[in-house]
Amino acid sequence: MIDGPRGLMPGELDDLMKLIHKVYNPRMRSSFPTLFCEENSDNLRVIKADGKFVSHVGLVVRDMIIKGCRISVGNVGSVCTHEEYRKRGYAWTIFEDAMLKFRNEGVDLFLVSGYRSLYHLHGCTHVGKVAKYKLTLDLPIPEISAQPKPFRSQDLSAWARIYQNEAVRFQRPYDDFQKLTERLVMFGGRKLYSVWKSNEIIAYAILDKNREGDIHIVEYAGSRQALLGCTKTWYKDLESSNMFLSVPENDKEFSVVLDAIGVKAKYASTGGTITILDFPRLCERMKPLFEEIVGRKITRSLNFSEKDGAYYVSLDDNQIVIDDSHDLARLVFGNPPDRDEHTEINAQGKLGEVLEAIFPIPRPEYGLSYI
Repeated sequence: MIDGPRGLMPGELDDLMKLIHKVYNPRMRSSFPTLFCEENSDNLRVIKADGKFVSHVGLVVRDMIIKGCRISVGNVGSVCTHEEYRKRGYAWTIFEDAMLKFRNEGVDLFLVSGYRSLYHLHGCTHVGKVAKYKLTLDLPIPEISAQPKPFRSQDLSAWARIYQNEAVRFQRPYDDFQKLTERLVMFGGRKLYSVWKSNEIIAYAILDKNREGDIHIVEYAGSRQALLGCTKTWYKDLESSNMFLSVPENDKEFSVVLDAIGVKAKYASTGGTITILDFPRLCERMKPLFEEIVGRKITRSLNFSEKDGAYYVSLDDNQIVIDDSHDLARLVFGNPPDRDEHTEINAQGKLGEVLEAIFPIPRPEYGLSYI
């Protein structure tokens, strides 16, 4: 007998974790405290068969703040099926059910931490690009008066305020921030630093050292100059000679700072894959930003609609039709650097000019919010 797809019910989390730990690893619950918790139960979508959980799609629903606009995002991860129950369509059934459920509940898009046929066939695609920088010890990094110190729990309020100043970010409730940093402190591995100037924290960074000995800056916020000035200290503390940093395309300040010291960027797509659940609603929520770019009159004349799997954008008498959800995601969030996925939307005249002005929309990298 098949039970589901449905949300996890109170008291079932321990049983679900038997499946998750079997497929992944026994630290999943502690690694993803905002996903695997009782208050998130209904967002853990499951199927039971023969009295046990056999398939799962997990979501954490949060907002993204994009230059003052809020869109609702379902972060999708820990998708799995018990090895004895695969190739029966369970994951497909759950994913489709989740797309319908969360679209109806006001979620605008899914951000999926992976790329495989299940996701691709549901419209998930790589979008946008980030600049990848390699920071080496021989770079002419300017000396600054700021000092990196290991994170302490009492630093978190300052971290939250600094993160709030990022124009493109996840809306991260304080208790989320607390759970996610506590998890890193408790289990080690990644290093958390507060960057101090005088008696004030002006930036923070989370660093990860991989098996090859390379350092990756997983998340950062605050003064870019101060962060760059801390790199030599981090090299010494973590005993490494290679450091890598991913900078979202919208973070022009950091790119300018890095270009000034002669670091050249390589480009990759943003983390995860995206599928848009409700295109008209997403664009409606972004209209305050559009108004700042093209004006109120034009924004009010723009119309975004969707019908029978096709997406429409019109301005006065001009209209474009987008028949493919992958093309739609790349229009809205930008083409990845991979030319094989490069897509051009053929919009003429004033409509073409407006679309080029308002898109792509930036999005934050995962950082601590990875699911």
